[in-house]
Amino acid sequence: MKHKIIFTTILLALCVGTFAYTPEIAFGTRQGVTLSTVWFSPSVDQTMRVGYMGGFMSRFIFEKYFGLQVELNYMQRGWTAKAHNSDSETFKYDRLFHYVELPFMTHIFFGKKKFRWFFNLGLNLSYLVDDKTTAVLLDSESRDEHNQQISNRFDYGICGGTGFEFHTRAGIYQLEGRYNFGLGDVFPNRITDDFGRSSNQVITINLGILFDINKEKYKKP
Repeated sequence: MKHKIIFTTILLALCVGTFAYTPEIAFGTRQGVTLSTVWFSPSVDQTMRVGYMGGFMSRFIFEKYFGLQVELNYMQRGWTAKAHNSDSETFKYDRLFHYVELPFMTHIFFGKKKFRWFFNLGLNLSYLVDDKTTAVLLDSESRDEHNQQISNRFDYGICGGTGFEFHTRAGIYQLEGRYNFGLGDVFPNRITDDFGRSSNQVITINLGILFDINKEKYKKP
């Protein structure tokens, strides 16, 4: 219930001001890497899994220092398990999730026209389109999480990040780091199930480029 209240509150905040005049409209793309884990309860020994992400973004600046950013991304998530025995040469377990995600974020920025420092904060809706497992296990190394079946393809969470961008005639170039805090569970979470929590936790580092299509209406901050 607490997660749903937080989710709804941020959604309402994102809606404020969306009908105001829009002096800057930009569209672009972003590409980067993901560093992901799954938050299990009880905990599971694991390491961050390195993956790929990329997609498209649109940004609407309707107030000085404030706007809205919406994206459509492909993102790889998952985790890599650690062996109980550090000397084991037979153990390998890697779980790869392929997601399509739709973040809705407030965009807050500071600085002049050519250089800006910005923050993005909002909600993240996503859908699991594929699930792949790479495993080399002995019977003695098999654990509960290795045989879990996906129960929730839809996921939701909170995302926030910060970065810098440069405005040129050729486009708006940006570098951003972002954290996606999953509120949903990938695996079953009933009392009789193995895990009470199994949420995606993802760090992304990405480069992006935007093209301003409304330059004549742009207001200098």
